[in-house]
Amino acid sequence: MAIIALANLKGGVGKSTLAVNVAGVLAPSVAVIDADPQATATAWAEAGNLPFPVIESPLTGDNVKAWIAAALAEAEGRKFLVIDLPPMLGDATAAALAICDLAVVPVSPSGADLRATNRAVDLIGQARAQRGTGKPYALLVPSKVDRRTAAGAEIEAILHDYGEPVGPGISQRIAHADAFSAGQWIGDYAKGSAGHAEIKALASVIKRLAGKI
Repeated sequence: MAIIALANLKGGVGKSTLAVNVAGVLAPSVAVIDADPQATATAWAEAGNLPFPVIESPLTGDNVKAWIAAALAEAEGRKFLVIDLPPMLGDATAAALAICDLAVVPVSPSGADLRATNRAVDLIGQARAQRGTGKPYALLVPSKVDRRTAAGAEIEAILHDYGEPVGPGISQRIAHADAFSAGQWIGDYAKGSAGHAEIKALASVIKRLAGKI
C-alpha cells in the first residue's frame, strides 16, 4: 500500500486535477481523500462518474490526530491512497508528510509558485529527518505548463536544481476543465488525447516510485 500526497503551499497549481486524474489511472484499487477545505475533488465526484471513491475529509490545524487516524483507516485494503492536501503551512501539512510515502509537488511556471516550492521541499526534508526512513519520497511535477512561454520552456530545468526527481510535465489544457465539468477523469472524458497521455506518463512514474515503498 502506498500513500501519495499532492502537496504545495500555494493554491491554483493543479493539485486536484492531478489527484483525480492520477487516481483514474490507478483505479480501481485507489481512493482519494479530499483534505482541502475548498473541496474541488469532492465537487468533481458529485456526478458519480469517477471510477474510485472520493472521501471529503478536510485537514485543519485543529483535527490533525483524528484526521491521521481516519486517513490510515481509508488506506486499509487498498493498493493506493491519494491525498489532495490544502495549500497551507504548519501542523496540517506536516501531519500528511508524516504518513505519506510519496509527496507529489505540482509547480506551475511562476515566481510565486517557485517560492512556495522552496518551502514545500524544506517541509519534505524536515519530515524525512523526523521519520529517519528516507520518506516521503518526492516528485516535482511541472504543472499547467504553456511551453510557448519562456517560463514554460524553462520550468523543468529549474525544478531539477532542487535535487529531487522531476516528473513529466502536465500542460495547461482546456480538456481538464471540461473533464471536471463532466465529472469524469481525463481518461474517460478524452481517452487517447494528449492530456490523457500526459497523465498516464506521470502515473507511470508515480507507480515506479511507489514500487520502492
